Amino acid sequence: MGDGPMGVDARNGAFLTGIDPGRDKFGFAFADENGCLLASGIGRTKDAGLFFRLLRDGRFCDLSPLFLEGSANGLGTLRLPVICGAGTGHAVLVAAAKAEGIFVKLIPESGTTLRARSLYWTLHPPGGLWRVVPVSMRVPPRDVDDLAAWAIVKESMQRAAETPAGMGDAEHGS
Repeated sequence: MGDGPMGVDARNGAFLTGIDPGRDKFGFAFADENGCLLASGIGRTKDAGLFFRLLRDGRFCDLSPLFLEGSANGLGTLRLPVICGAGTGHAVLVAAAKAEGIFVKLIPESGTTLRARSLYWTLHPPGGLWRVVPVSMRVPPRDVDDLAAWAIVKESMQRAAETPAGMGDAEHGS
């Protein structure tokens, strides 16, 4: 594990996958068992089937062109279920995952875009005068759907820690 919120590798262990669904695009994030970000990116919703096929087959390097943070180096094995926000576009992504034999757990995604902006500034601290501008007033220079997916993973982990065994959200998939 590296310093800060971004992990260097998963020590070839299982990693969690979060999905922030959308009508035209979706964010994805891979995190280790401690919630540290390993890699993240943004894909097109119409390519969700290919995304889940590559994920299922462990072909993480083939996803590298989509990465905005991190890399495929050190990713271990996919840990199921994939955690998906229950917002706009989730049905298409759940169906694509199910077609590839991947179980999906839906969780509410309220507030994840705001948390994603904060996560962006944690990963990329502003310099100069931007440091004195409140985080709530800063707008990242890129889409942060991938970091919203990371926020979904972190939220799911927090819920799991607070929920007694067997009382979690419903899973969907094959």
